[in-house]
Amino acid sequence: MTDTFTVRELCTALSAAVAAAFPDEVWVQGSISSLTRAANGHVYFDLVDPADEVGLAAPGVLPVTLFASDRQRVNAILRKAGNIRMSDGVEIRIRGRVAYYPPQGRVQLRMSLIDPAYTVGQMAAARQALLDALAAEGLLNAQRGLELPVPPLRIALLTSAGSAAHADFAHELDQSGYPFEITVYDCRVQGVDAVASIVEALTLAATAPADDGLSRRPPPDVVVLVRGGGARTDLAAFDHERVARAIAQCPLPVLVGVGHEIDRSVADEVAHLSAKTPTATAALLVEAVRVFHRQVEQAAARLAGLAGARLDAAAGRLSGAGGRLVAAANGLVTSHHTYLDRHRTQLRYLAERCCERAATELDRADLHLRAHDPAATLARGWSITHTAGGALVRDAAAVAPGTVLVTTVAAGTVTSTVTGATTGGKPGSGPDDEPPPTDAADETP
Repeated sequence: MTDTFTVRELCTALSAAVAAAFPDEVWVQGSISSLTRAANGHVYFDLVDPADEVGLAAPGVLPVTLFASDRQRVNAILRKAGNIRMSDGVEIRIRGRVAYYPPQGRVQLRMSLIDPAYTVGQMAAARQALLDALAAEGLLNAQRGLELPVPPLRIALLTSAGSAAHADFAHELDQSGYPFEITVYDCRVQGVDAVASIVEALTLAATAPADDGLSRRPPPDVVVLVRGGGARTDLAAFDHERVARAIAQCPLPVLVGVGHEIDRSVADEVAHLSAKTPTATAALLVEAVRVFHRQVEQAAARLAGLAGARLDAAAGRLSGAGGRLVAAANGLVTSHHTYLDRHRTQLRYLAERCCERAATELDRADLHLRAHDPAATLARGWSITHTAGGALVRDAAAVAPGTVLVTTVAAGTVTSTVTGATTGGKPGSGPDDEPPPTDAADETP
């Protein structure tokens, strides 16, 4: 008949068997999973093979306990090795004693030491392998081919909202006095969810312009990914392949500012620009805007100088042309004054000559008029005879005896009656033997 064990007896036997199988401490390597830190200082986590797919049940799990008494020694080793921090996903090589723990009925490893060189080496090897793969695909320098918009004022900020990194970055931009516009995409930057969160935020920032409900604003000029300092292992997300590819393939320039001073992450290598801290990253943007500002001011000064020189030259040409115009106008006016003076003198002379000629003609006409004035003719002794009806007597044969005639002399008229007429008188005879006037035929002596 098979022996029957009590629970305590079986647990004691299992403990003895495990102790006999593993009398000394052993070294084990794997990835940390489900790490927790208890208030009493103890640390608990599971160790799994790195090849096990995340999210699926691991084919092998080794519970690990790091008691507070050993934790101080392990932390000192990690700090000396470059501030490594144990967290989920970190590959480690540790030493401990395999033991069966009856209160929980499980076999576990009681950790006592850690090999930091293994963790650092694994991280470095993985980082270098990823860099080589990205370089072979042409993605390592893809961001370098993008141009940073000038000026880069619209910022898509990827970080943990409300964190110190967020505050430091925003403060540096605010202090600059330039009108930066920051759109914050809240994401995890540490832990198992960090990779997916960062990739999602990168996708949103690059493809979804902000919409305030009234109008769609332009897309950001640049994407900025920042976080504060921490242990190398805390920054594991920035060495992850998905994050690296998302940065390299982003259509917008990506600036990375992670607070670590020693090693550059893969994210630093594939980014358009990188800086040591969030504040330094903001300073890069401020300097880019400041350079643009200086260039604008210098261009404005050059433009003002060129405009001033052009205006001065134009003013000189205008002044010269004005001087020449005034001189030409003065010359023309002087010429016309001379012309007018000459013609005024000529006009005056011609007017005087015309007046003189007119006076001479007038005098001649006056003499002619006086010479033909009937009164003057009558005064010289001639007379004019009319019939009583007013008909001028020109021919003695034209009047019959008994005709009443009216004879006009210088001093009056004489009325007479024809008693007879004699024809054939010598024309041209008259008083004082003066020749008859031109119209003597109209007059009767």
